[in-house]
Amino acid sequence: MFLGNPSHTAVSQTTISPPLEQQWRFDTGGSIYSSAAVDGERLYFASLPGRVYALAVTTGQPVWTFETDTEISASPALFKGRIYIGSKGGQFYCLDSGNGEPVWTIETKGKITASATIDDGVVYFASHDMTLYAARAKDGKLLWKTKLPGHAAANGIYSTPAVADGMVYVAEKSHNLYALDASNGQIMWKYRTDSAVYSSPSVKNGMVFIGGYDRQVRALDARSGKLIWKAQLDEWIYATPVPFGGNLYVGSKDGMLSAFNASNGELVWSLDLRGTISSTMAVARGGIGYVGNEDGEIFAISLEKGRIIWKEILADDGFHASPALAGGKLYVGTLNGYFISWGKNGAENR
Repeated sequence: MFLGNPSHTAVSQTTISPPLEQQWRFDTGGSIYSSAAVDGERLYFASLPGRVYALAVTTGQPVWTFETDTEISASPALFKGRIYIGSKGGQFYCLDSGNGEPVWTIETKGKITASATIDDGVVYFASHDMTLYAARAKDGKLLWKTKLPGHAAANGIYSTPAVADGMVYVAEKSHNLYALDASNGQIMWKYRTDSAVYSSPSVKNGMVFIGGYDRQVRALDARSGKLIWKAQLDEWIYATPVPFGGNLYVGSKDGMLSAFNASNGELVWSLDLRGTISSTMAVARGGIGYVGNEDGEIFAISLEKGRIIWKEILADDGFHASPALAGGKLYVGTLNGYFISWGKNGAENR
């Protein structure tokens, strides 16, 4: 699922040691904002024109394609042999991961741009109808839905829900972050920021982290919503803050990747990656972070030292999707529609 787990820590158990070489590339013919879900033999992602793909991880060859009649920017969630993903037409799909056939569908009253999160057999997803939904993953039975008191005129919910310790956390564009009881959808607290929020929350050690278009990253108490600390950046934050070790890593629209002490918000280091960062960093075992920018550069960064240890540049392309790490490989899609695998001992591109 998006950022690897329900709490959005974006930390993988795989080891990926740079330098890397391209293993293969697959041309979808449309921009890719979706990140991949990987099950060992296949990977799953969507392209903006409305196609969901399953590719073989070793070759990049397509196994199946599912087509919708509207755009898809969300990332798929993978759970027990099924794929869960929403479309801008307002449909939320459960697909069989083996063949791409629909298992069940839920219709909402707004477009779906954010990804789903699955925890304990329940799938949580949000729509621009300003509603957060909880459905049983196996059969799509709606368990609850909660209308958030934000303003649909502010263009809804771009934030993927995070789930931790019996709570669901989700932000919406009209400035607010919410915590809801995961069992019944009751709103437990609301925190208002100073501008739009596109970032998804992440949760670790009893704190919720969120970035916003007010150029601030915040740490809140996960149970009460009380502000613990906030830090000011120089540009908008679109990507999700990533907690790893004792730090919090945040990319911003001016190309800065910043590390803050997760406990008190003190700046540890900052690194200028130059191009706009909309992609959320993924972390491999050993503390190596992988992130792309919209100028077509993909980086491996030593998180301990705040130093670039590898990069590749794709001319006339860019990255908005967040990387996925699995099986010793790096997978990510580009704005020009290529889905690419990097690893050791690069094979001929496909």
